[in-house]
Formats: sequence, C-alpha cells, structure tokens
Amino acid sequence: MPHHPAHRLLQLGARSLGFDPGPIDGWWGPKTDTALTALATSGPLKSSGWAVLTLERGLHDLGWLPSTPDGSWTAATRIALQRAADADGAAAAAYSARPDEILTPYKPALRPVDHGNVLRQGSAGTVITGFCLHCAAVPGSWAVGKTNEEIVAAVRRMHTDPKSQGGRGWSDIGYTSVGCPDGEVLDGRPSSRIPAGAIGYNAGWWHHLMIEVRTINRTRRPEDYFTAETLAAGKAQIAAVAARTPIKRLMGHNEVAAKLCPGFDVVDREWTDLAVA
Repeated sequence: MPHHPAHRLLQLGARSLGFDPGPIDGWWGPKTDTALTALATSGPLKSSGWAVLTLERGLHDLGWLPSTPDGSWTAATRIALQRAADADGAAAAAYSARPDEILTPYKPALRPVDHGNVLRQGSAGTVITGFCLHCAAVPGSWAVGKTNEEIVAAVRRMHTDPKSQGGRGWSDIGYTSVGCPDGEVLDGRPSSRIPAGAIGYNAGWWHHLMIEVRTINRTRRPEDYFTAETLAAGKAQIAAVAARTPIKRLMGHNEVAAKLCPGFDVVDREWTDLAVA
C-alpha cells in the first residue's frame, strides 16, 4: 500500500469522475486500485473538465503523463492511468512501463458548457476561470451574535488593518464573496479586482469564504464545520459564477497551500452539477 502526495489528486479526480476510491488520504489501497482500474477501463461517467485536470495532475506528478495536464480525457490519459494502476501507484521512475497497446474505446473530453460569457479582472483583463473555497480560520463561536454585515466587516478589518495592529495591511478584503452561517452570501472585493486568496492563484480566480460554526482542527467533512445553509449557498454561488464566466477548475485552498483551509477535501462532483453527461 504505497503512499504518495499525487495519490490524493488521483483519488479526488476518481471520486469526481464517478468512481469511489475510498478515503482521500494519499494511500494506494485496494479500493483506490479498483476505482482507478475501473476508470481506466470504462472512462469517466460524468464530469467537468477540472475533475479530469485533477486526475491528470496526479498522473503527471507520478511521471506517467508526460504531456501538460489540460483537462481533456484522451487516449493518453487512459493509458497513463492504466499504467499507474498496473504499477500499483508507483512513480514511473521506479517502474518500467509496458509498451504501447491497442487502444480500447474511451469517452470524449468532458468540459463545462460554453455559454460565451466572461468576467475579467485587473488592468490586464484576466478572465476568471477558477473558483477556490476557503474557511475563516476562526473559533467556531466567532460569528455568534454578529450580523452578516458585521461578519464581513470584521473579516475586512483582519485584512486591511495595518500589520502593526495585527492585520494584513491590504487595500480590501481578500475574498470575492462571503457565505454566512444563515446562507446569505455577501460581496467581498469587487470581482473586477484581483483577489488575495491564495499565493499564485489570484489573477483569474474567484475566492469564496465560508464562515464555519465549529473550530476547524483537522480535515473532515464539510458538514462537520459548516451549516447546511452555508454549504447550499456555496454550491449556488459556484453555479452563479460559472454562469457568468467559464469556470474550469474548482479547488480548496489546501490544494495549493500547506493549510487546513477550508477544512475538507473539495470534490467537484459534490459541489456542482455543471458537468456535461
């Protein structure tokens, strides 16, 4: 049962593509092996392009997919996945790949519906194509007694207060929108401005903050930390933004930073029905 950081990407991708790999824990166990072997054989059941992209990122990190991940389910993707499964999750450098084989039928690339709308950010007019989920990293009781407007104002102060006063010293709140415990979503930094949600993932991204009602101390399930109203509003926000601009990737902050935020693994299939059958 080998362990590799790339296995988490494969597990996230497999679950989003309709195949249950068991826990998203980075361990290549029997359930992960069965799920990925089945996915390689039959292709994705239903997905958006970013789910395939997540899978491809894992294959690329293991060395089985030499081309740059682009979110397209192709013959090369299927072969790379089959070889990774044959190697029981081992990296290509530690395993001798078998020769190219005759391709079996596979499903075509699955991508979000192209509605022709775009949202742009900054002076360069960068198109928003990514959506990132966040938690506030505050005690679970932090929002009690605050109105939704007070919640957003408090987060804005955390970001705009001078560093000498414990703030970040930014020009505005870092998030594009804020989901409150009662389900109301309020605006954060204008979507026309580049947000400050994750280093290296700001231009072209929509950052959505969800206010937790229980203290986040380890990676668990979304419902362990957030109200049903907050989670439903988050899903609605993803759909609303995706109707205005071509969202190609959904992620949690923990995918690109060593943080617990948002407190769970973001599996796109659990958050959006924008996928193409």
